[in-house]
Amino acid sequence: MHKIVPLAEKDLRSMASLLLDAYPAIGYARNIDQYTEAVIESNKRSDVTYYGVYDHNSFVGGFNMWDFKINMRQTMINAGGIGSVAVDLCRKKEKICFEIIRYFINNLRENGKNIAILYPFNSAFYYKMGFGFGTLLQQFKLSPTYLPSGNSKKHILRLTESHGQMITEFYNAKVKDTHGLIVKSVDEFTTRLKNPANKIFAYVKNNVVHGYIACGFKKSETESFLVNDMLINEMLFDSSEVFLELMTFLKSQADQVRYVIINTQDEGFINTIADPRNNSDQILFNVYQECCKTGLGIMYRICNIDGFFADIKDCRFGNLNMNVQLNVNDSFVSENNKPFLLKFTDGLCVVANNNTPDVTIDIDISELSSIIMGCANLKSLVKYGKANISDISKLDELSRAFSLDEKPICVTYF
Repeated sequence: MHKIVPLAEKDLRSMASLLLDAYPAIGYARNIDQYTEAVIESNKRSDVTYYGVYDHNSFVGGFNMWDFKINMRQTMINAGGIGSVAVDLCRKKEKICFEIIRYFINNLRENGKNIAILYPFNSAFYYKMGFGFGTLLQQFKLSPTYLPSGNSKKHILRLTESHGQMITEFYNAKVKDTHGLIVKSVDEFTTRLKNPANKIFAYVKNNVVHGYIACGFKKSETESFLVNDMLINEMLFDSSEVFLELMTFLKSQADQVRYVIINTQDEGFINTIADPRNNSDQILFNVYQECCKTGLGIMYRICNIDGFFADIKDCRFGNLNMNVQLNVNDSFVSENNKPFLLKFTDGLCVVANNNTPDVTIDIDISELSSIIMGCANLKSLVKYGKANISDISKLDELSRAFSLDEKPICVTYF
């Protein structure tokens, strides 16, 4: 067992070196001195804590933990994230990463944070430790001329560092009505806006932001400096009117931009594009034409089932009235590895283990986490043998109660 403690300031450079080895692409743009400064700045944040893993006095691994406040089915709860997980190249396959994740989950449980979030380098590794899949990302590669548009882009403004407060107020207002979004600070947006490579264009009316896109440019694979693509990594808006102005702005870039590459977690976006094909001319099967790439990113895990359902006691699961016993399999957290009886009354849920169940569900913690997040469908999991239900006649009603119209959106990267 290794010692895991908050990282000493003297080891921040070692942490930077470890990260450059673990994620070599970082070093393509920054040297060790530059990246050490980035780690030092990140470590100053009040919502981030770096940890070191020590074998006696040897620094053999590190990671950071993030304090989050997340919209969970329209209720704000505390959550924790883990990032920058790195292990000394000479100490791989010694279960150091396993110890890091166990420490992370136990730390969250001790501090009353009942949901864990991460971006996996290997989804199978984290799935075995109880993390369930989040919303898939779809990447569309579109000619600007194929984008929808309205009659105006007069409200579109390029934001600068001075607009940090304005955009933060809009974003955090969206957090309150968007499942999955995580609260951001003014400093986060201000820091992004200081970097000219991070461009944010917003719909601003009467000094109030009503929507924005965060974007950058990408050099094409050709040698011509005149051929560039535009990458859209975030897009939030209040109304269809705002959306159309943002799209009109993007469409107006056709003389300078070859493709607009839109990364989105909104499954409804495709319905706004008359021709969503990605210009690959690939036929996947029969006459199905390739239109986008899909990627797995964020994963979620319930750390403490009792605590989590107490956190979301005001969330509604339709109008469900039923006693549901969850026989949870959690090989990583013994306190979760047992039956839990959920009492649903008009859609509200409490853990009431002294009640008699109307139905039982056998399920792993990873799938349970995905269902609660609205990323997985109970009916589908039963169909494929990833969950079992004692009374199949209740499956439709339960599946509808757990499902959401929109899957969680996350535009926080850590």
